[in-house]
Amino acid sequence: MKFNILGFGLLFATLLSLSACEDENSYSAPLSRFEVEDLTVTSGDESVTMQWKKQADKPDPESYLITWVSSSADEGAKSEEVDGTTTSYTVEDLTNDVAYTFGVQARYADGLAQMIKATATPKTTRIPVTDFKATAGDKCVFLSWTEPVTDLNYKYEIIVSENNNALKTLEVPQGTKSLLVSELSNDIEYRFDISAVYNHGRSETLSSSATPGHITAISCLPENPHVFELCKLEYNPAFFINGTISSVQWSVNGSPVSANENLVTMFSIAGKNTVTVEVTFTDGTKASGSIDINVENFAWSEFPNAGYQKASNFAFSADGQTLYSVSQTSKTLFAINAITGLARWQQTFEAATYGAGIAVGPDGKVYIGTEDKNGSLYALTENGTIRWTVTMGAAVKAAPAVTSDGYVYALCDGAKLIAYDADNGNQIWSAQLSGNAGGVVVDANGNVYAGTSAGVWSYSSRGDKRWASEALVVTERGGSLAINSKDNIIYAVLKAKAGIAALDMNSGATKWTYPTSNNDCYHPVVDNDGNVYFCEKNGGLYALTSSGSVKWKYTDNLNYTYSGFALGENGHAYITQYGSPFAILDFDPDGNANILSNITQTMSPVCIGPDGRLYYGCNGSIQSYNIGVQPLRAGWYCCGGNLQGSNSLR
Repeated sequence: MKFNILGFGLLFATLLSLSACEDENSYSAPLSRFEVEDLTVTSGDESVTMQWKKQADKPDPESYLITWVSSSADEGAKSEEVDGTTTSYTVEDLTNDVAYTFGVQARYADGLAQMIKATATPKTTRIPVTDFKATAGDKCVFLSWTEPVTDLNYKYEIIVSENNNALKTLEVPQGTKSLLVSELSNDIEYRFDISAVYNHGRSETLSSSATPGHITAISCLPENPHVFELCKLEYNPAFFINGTISSVQWSVNGSPVSANENLVTMFSIAGKNTVTVEVTFTDGTKASGSIDINVENFAWSEFPNAGYQKASNFAFSADGQTLYSVSQTSKTLFAINAITGLARWQQTFEAATYGAGIAVGPDGKVYIGTEDKNGSLYALTENGTIRWTVTMGAAVKAAPAVTSDGYVYALCDGAKLIAYDADNGNQIWSAQLSGNAGGVVVDANGNVYAGTSAGVWSYSSRGDKRWASEALVVTERGGSLAINSKDNIIYAVLKAKAGIAALDMNSGATKWTYPTSNNDCYHPVVDNDGNVYFCEKNGGLYALTSSGSVKWKYTDNLNYTYSGFALGENGHAYITQYGSPFAILDFDPDGNANILSNITQTMSPVCIGPDGRLYYGCNGSIQSYNIGVQPLRAGWYCCGGNLQGSNSLR
């Protein structure tokens, strides 16, 4: 607490000058006047208690002059004289939360001794309730609150008012946390004022208002949600008046879903959804209530004016409510409300990123690299403000990898791999590889794998080199690596018809390679059996087993394909074609292809959102197509490894 030292000094000077008028020599003989020792001040409620000692083996003073002054300009200095045998004094009628400075001077026959000072701030001990809430019922209102944190005894006083006129006052004993106020009238607003009454006074008063009326057992916000929109459901305590509730069970459409006090959920079915809450009272009896919620269908299928998403992944926030996408043509990162299809925010950078993509960390921050001349890596908050930026010295062409234990790994051209502190962007370690950037991923143990046009390297989370495999030409940009944890394999897609390589994650030894026939390969994904799926530029689409044999391949209507697969929990693999006929393809587990829809030109990897829709970028917009299938949620099931694009299993 700050206070005005100059003002304090002037006030004390005034008091001292008054003392000097009584004894002009009050400070002329200090050896005969002895100041007090060990002055302590203890804060109370609107009071401060002072304690001190006189010097040992020194004569008692005639009296002590007690002086105090407030840091507030509204209060002047005050003083009190007490008997010389007294060694404590309590100053009353102070203002709580205001700093005071206290002084003690021993008075002797020839004047006052030197002043000893100490400061203190009175604090209230009349702690009020918190979280006071009034919930309307049918001709009643249910009041609830959180008790004061104190060891003192108190009781509650609740005043019930209508139109500022007090109707009645209710006294409630300590230990109570709720109260049902009955015999009220519907459609009239009542105000409730609650205070904790202590032996030494009343706490601050809290107020809440409610209007009784016909009620339902459950409230839902928003009232008419869209499918997969997060909703919060609360039961109304005023509906359940048979006792104190000890436990709660929620069900949706007849299926139990949660035993939490409130239900936070989303609905996957449009139309009527019935939510039921069953409460158990402390005496073992039960009661239930339900609400029918009209869930609206998807609000959008296209986000326009989004530029062109060139080979970079989509990513979702952890709650599935925000979709992130980056456009290489407009150099803009978009955060889109996945429910409404409206932009939450957008951030435009100096340069684009071709294929590097987006990673969302467990803390909600968004990480992205760009290809400006300095090679920038950005960390943005979930609200779109830039948290930190670092420059890597060359274009950041690999999507970053972010882990749950606070690391961000980035790879730039010139093959410089750097580990950063996710919280502040400080560099933790770096390693110089060779070649141009391909991809960087992290396994469940925190080991890091980086692929470039000159090979694949692995490092521990501390930056210790584990191995290097420098005979591979990994495809540059974007997602070129994927992890098969089941079989301890790191997959790397390769350039110039070299296809794909499977490396042992512990040693870096090549287990097998599978060459292709036309061009560079892109975006491997892995199902929970270890099978790997990838695409070939103007070539085929492939699914290989973990031993390198062909599960299936698709070479019909060969076109430029950059988009990469997304795997569904139904065992199907989905991808879009860049060239004519510009289509969404659905492959069943045996590799049989089905054209779901014709679309326009696309280059982005596809992603199955938590709402069961397939997301992809077309030339100028972001589009979605409802396949009614959830993502696999196991293995490395989409570009970036998961819906957050974290490129990490840790």
